[in-house]
Amino acid sequence: MIYQKQECNGVLYQMCLYSMGTMPGMSPRQRAGRRRTTEKAKQEINRRQRKWRLMQLINANFVSGRDLFVCLTYAPEASRARALEKFHAKMKKAYAKIGLTYKYIAVTEEHDMDGEPVRLHHHLILSGAHGVQLAKVVRDCWASGLADVRTLREGADFFEDTAIYLLKEDSHKGKGARRYSTSRNLTPPAEPVRLRLGEEEEAEVPPGVKIIEHVQNANEFGRYEVMVGRIYDHKAFDAWWQIQRRKAAPDPWERLRRRRQRKV
Repeated sequence: MIYQKQECNGVLYQMCLYSMGTMPGMSPRQRAGRRRTTEKAKQEINRRQRKWRLMQLINANFVSGRDLFVCLTYAPEASRARALEKFHAKMKKAYAKIGLTYKYIAVTEEHDMDGEPVRLHHHLILSGAHGVQLAKVVRDCWASGLADVRTLREGADFFEDTAIYLLKEDSHKGKGARRYSTSRNLTPPAEPVRLRLGEEEEAEVPPGVKIIEHVQNANEFGRYEVMVGRIYDHKAFDAWWQIQRRKAAPDPWERLRRRRQRKV
């Protein structure tokens, strides 16, 4: 049996699949080999998953060329007590005055910058608006030092470089800890579609998607596959995606939603 998980957020499409479970007629050697192959596939997919989660969150909420990437540093004499919290409160009020919704992803770091010692600073992805100049608003709201305000750019596919930058190792946090904080009003990544396929079934490239990364690994005991693509035709993709959702075994909450829809 093949386990498949597919996710789409913004223009980002991701798919992973791997062999799982033993098949009737397998010898003890084959069963042991299948278990090893499955475990290796899970480890490879989990290794990618932490970065994927943040990429999905960014793609679901922020847009290249519209939103902002900000670095906040402290003046030597500035107090740091609740400084970032106060900044968020001021930004929320300032955005409300001009009719915008304030959303953010933030990470706090402590390391040297450009060869100069910097004890503490914050990197943030902030919501912006096309045609609205917000650099002065950010600087006015940050009273503790300097604010470097830039337009958010998709330097690598799907903000991968930004996600890697924000997920740099931090000695002050435990292994596996989430390094970033977010505003509560972020749109959560869309629920993935999970399917179980037959052993011989192959993953298909969705219509309207251009694949930019495709990793495959297989041996006599099983296989795993990872596919990452950009959605360039949402109409074609959305029609296909609805079919995939119907194929997926719905969880209890999905069954309840469908039941309610039928009653309306």
